[in-house]
Amino acid sequence: MQIAIISPGPFAVPPVKGSSVEHDIDEVTKMIDPEHQVTIYTRKCPTYPKSGVEENRRFVRYRYHGPKPYLKKIMNHLRRHKPDVIMVENRPQYVLVLKRRFPGIPVFVNMHSHVYASPAMISRKNMKRVVRLTDGFITNSEYLRRYFMKKCKIPAAKIQAVYLGVDVTPYQQAKLHYTVMKLRKKLNLQPEHRVLFYAGRLMRAKGVHVLLRAFRKVSEQDPMARLVIVGGTGYGSNRLNPYVRELKKLSKPLGDKVKFVKFVPSAQMPLYFQIGDVVATPSVWQEAFCRVNLEAMASGKPVITTPRGGIGEVVTHQGSGFLIPPKEWKQELPAVWEVLWKHPQIRKEMGKQALSRAKQFSWYATAQGYLRVFEQVVEKRNSSKTQRKELLRAG
Repeated sequence: MQIAIISPGPFAVPPVKGSSVEHDIDEVTKMIDPEHQVTIYTRKCPTYPKSGVEENRRFVRYRYHGPKPYLKKIMNHLRRHKPDVIMVENRPQYVLVLKRRFPGIPVFVNMHSHVYASPAMISRKNMKRVVRLTDGFITNSEYLRRYFMKKCKIPAAKIQAVYLGVDVTPYQQAKLHYTVMKLRKKLNLQPEHRVLFYAGRLMRAKGVHVLLRAFRKVSEQDPMARLVIVGGTGYGSNRLNPYVRELKKLSKPLGDKVKFVKFVPSAQMPLYFQIGDVVATPSVWQEAFCRVNLEAMASGKPVITTPRGGIGEVVTHQGSGFLIPPKEWKQELPAVWEVLWKHPQIRKEMGKQALSRAKQFSWYATAQGYLRVFEQVVEKRNSSKTQRKELLRAG
């Protein structure tokens, strides 16, 4: 099968600055069986200035000066190299142009969150057209699948949930890497310190303010507790915006008990996860999936998170971690923290369960899920064509 995957455009594949959609594209396409040929349309950047081929993946790169010129260049290439299927990543509005130009090629949309299907990004009228024209939707969680079925009236048979994956190997190998000790020393973390770790963008939806307010209570009862916050305002950005200023203000009374680390490229994150003993993801918005939880679990770390969106499909409450509603963090985090350190066997067992749970989410399984969705539609189309030909012969 010839598969064309269209990345959104603002960031490159493979990702340079940690962008999540581009990371997912890169990881899942590595796992697509070599009998299939994959063409990934993405942007040029200083790191990847040219198109290239890597095993059964072909990268076709264009300069990105907005969606319209970017998509126009892609369609010119598609016209010359007609694929069997096209998958649009997280930009449903691209479908309207693609189906007009290529009505005979199945087009799928892979939605990573609800954002780019919201009225702020695409009108309700155009989203209805996308639902009608698209051959199938893929989401990264059942939560997001149900959300689109309800909000956009997508028929159940037309939308499938396929979980994202994680490769646990680099996270487990990082445990033995000498760099971890260097990182801890750089952050002035002592062996006796008990570290709560956050990784992600510094934005209100991620709930870092909730974490800081709750950690203040933790630090009052545990002098050895430390909080390490890794991330910037955006992918590769460490801009000091009003929200970051608010976080700095909240952390000021805690002094050196809170350590801020600026943006870290995704390739280095397996090492940084080893700094922490427990990982916190205090999301206050409806996260579709929250891949950070999976990466934390791949590191063998218990996760303290929230039951928002699809998070509960990944983290098991009192198994691989704790699911605490955002409004209850200030009260519950100190209690959970005390249990984890008063009973180290609980923390150790949860770490084991976290790793075991992470191993259930592989990129190969994600790739197979995508292929099943494609093959079902292609086979149905081919069957319909055969039936039409037979009817014409019979007539």
